[in-house]
Amino acid sequence: MPRILLIEDDPSIRRFIELALEDVEAELLMTDHVKGALSLLQDAPVDLILTDLMLPGESGLDLLQHLAEHPVLRRDARVVVFSAGLNPTVRAQLQDFGVWKMMSKPISVVDLLDCVEQAIGAAAQAPAAPEPMTQASAEALLSADELEAIQEHFNGDIPFFLLYRQSCLQQFPKDIDKGDQAAAEQDLQALRRLGHSLKTVLLTLAQHQACSQAKTLETVAHAGEPFAALEQWAVLKQALQDIAPLPRFH
Repeated sequence: MPRILLIEDDPSIRRFIELALEDVEAELLMTDHVKGALSLLQDAPVDLILTDLMLPGESGLDLLQHLAEHPVLRRDARVVVFSAGLNPTVRAQLQDFGVWKMMSKPISVVDLLDCVEQAIGAAAQAPAAPEPMTQASAEALLSADELEAIQEHFNGDIPFFLLYRQSCLQQFPKDIDKGDQAAAEQDLQALRRLGHSLKTVLLTLAQHQACSQAKTLETVAHAGEPFAALEQWAVLKQALQDIAPLPRFH
């Protein structure tokens, strides 16, 4: 059976990919840091490596450097990088490392499954679109923005969106705890990573205002502005607390 290695530190994004690949005939291995990825690669080869770039400690670029220096770890695995920061400079670096595909976050389920199918040849069919009655019922429960996000990122699969949203609602209190700890320690790098991750999750959930606030947190933390970062974290924290009580569907 093909093996896929996912390196992603955001639990909500890991959950999205895990749900999307649930019916794929492949073994999915997951870790949130480079050291864990190298350990898994030492244990046994994989067929596909999916990695984020911004990770705690060593980055995705550091991982690619390790693989370039120790090709026995990569073997014939194809490498896919997904990131919200794929500018021309980064793309050129990734090309130098022999990255097979570069995908911008947020990734749609269709693009993800197509990528996996091309890479490993495993069955990776997108879920069928919901029945019309399900769609009609959802229109009374979901906003226009959410319905648009379902079409764009979830291939029209409303139950998939609702399941993913539920997992995000359960994760947000943990994200808040992480942000509070980073704010208390004035750890701007941790706040930057949190803003970077949350902007993708919130965009996928069609929470556009909160997504913009997460982007601002990433920007001011990256600029090394502690007062602005702490102030912006308070704004984003309130937004996450406001989102959490959204109706939960079963």
